[in-house]
Amino acid sequence: MRHLLKAAKSNSKEKEAITSAIDVVASSNDDSLSNILIEFLLGETDGLPKDPKYLFRLYMARKQFREASKSALIIANEEQINGNYRNAHDVLFAMCQELKQNGINIPYEMYANLMLLHSYILVRLHVRRGDHLKGSRMLIRVANNISKFPSRKLQFK
Repeated sequence: MRHLLKAAKSNSKEKEAITSAIDVVASSNDDSLSNILIEFLLGETDGLPKDPKYLFRLYMARKQFREASKSALIIANEEQINGNYRNAHDVLFAMCQELKQNGINIPYEMYANLMLLHSYILVRLHVRRGDHLKGSRMLIRVANNISKFPSRKLQFK
């Protein structure tokens, strides 16, 4: 584990080293290794937090779906704040599918965020197709939650 983390710090093949470390931790089921990797991913060892998607992958690999869903919400919220609504939708949709496949209830916050992002995507689709009635219905839902779409606030006013 130490060698993988050292390789990840060198930045030459960071993605490969972190992915390998996740695989090692998932297959070992060792909590101490998991904690070392989590500290590394959070940036507690070198002061540089890594992409939250790695933490999400670690939780998924260890079948810690509750923690993974929390990570997915954080990732989706970051994507939403940056205006990447499609990416946020895709993250939440994939997480919902994974939770369903494993027989775990989808948290309400995740479901609500997914429906809101889905409505936003559908507004644009329906308006492009000329179906303004459906587009306006979806737009009402989006407008009622405009604070969750920071990059679009000015366009809706």
